[in-house]
This record gives sequence, structure tokens and C-alpha cells, in this order.
Amino acid sequence: MEIYIDGSYSNIRFSSAHFIPGDWKCSRIHGHDYSISVRITGSLGDKTYFLDFSKAKSKLKEIADYLDHMVLIPEKRRGIIIEKNGSNVNVGLEGKTYSFPAEECRTIPVQDTTAECLSEFILQKFVESLEQSVERVELEVHEGPGQYAKSTWKNESS
Repeated sequence: MEIYIDGSYSNIRFSSAHFIPGDWKCSRIHGHDYSISVRITGSLGDKTYFLDFSKAKSKLKEIADYLDHMVLIPEKRRGIIIEKNGSNVNVGLEGKTYSFPAEECRTIPVQDTTAECLSEFILQKFVESLEQSVERVELEVHEGPGQYAKSTWKNESS
């Protein structure tokens, strides 16, 4: 059995700023209006459902709210220097230095803040939050109409 939650329709969204280092336009600070959608596979067993939609949507919304209106900083990026200086976070990378109010940043354990890396990060957080046993989770992070990255988790014990 499979259920699907459409993040755009269900208002599971966040807006964030980020930068993706390199010699291209995405190395400049910019932002996206993201949405998170998920497809979850599981077994009914003796029940008529395997996952409570409202709980799954609530968990996804928590993750989206955590990232919403924040500057996303990739803590695993090679060469990045992240220093907290009073109430600011200073970020050094590839000859650029950024300074952001600490309360407006989320330092996340990814190599970059691309849709691909964000989908893996959000998938991991979502799977860790599940109270029910499921077989498979496919999570999409849409960073604009018609473009998204998808990550998949499979329960190896099922």
C-alpha cells in the first residue's frame, strides 16, 4: 500500500536563502520557495491503514518550519569556516566572507545546500521521526515549479 502527501497542496513549505559555491550564478546568495512531498509504502496487516496522515504531515511541517526563513549553511562543505562571533555567524568559503545574525541561520550537516542534499537531510529527519514501521519512503524537495530532487529510504528489515 502506498500513500502520498503533496507538500505544495498541503502547505508543507519553507522559504530559505543559500549559496552554492563555485563559478556560477548560484554562488551568490539567493533563495527558493521550497515544498516537501513524500510517498510512503507500507503494509496494512490486520488494519485498514498503516500510517496516520496527520502525524506524517505534522512531522514534515516541523522540519519545514525549522528551515523556514533561514539562511542555510552547509557544515560539511570542504573548506568552509563557520565561526560564531557574539550574535553573528561568520562564514568563510572560497575567498568570500559572509556574516549573518545567528538567529537567522541553520547550520545543517550537508555538503551543500542543493535540493539534492536537502532532500537527503530532510528524508533522514523524517524517517527518524516515524513512529510506525514503514517499508519505503521517497521524499521530494521542490525548489520551484517543475523541478525537484528525490531521495529514497528503504527499510532493510522488512
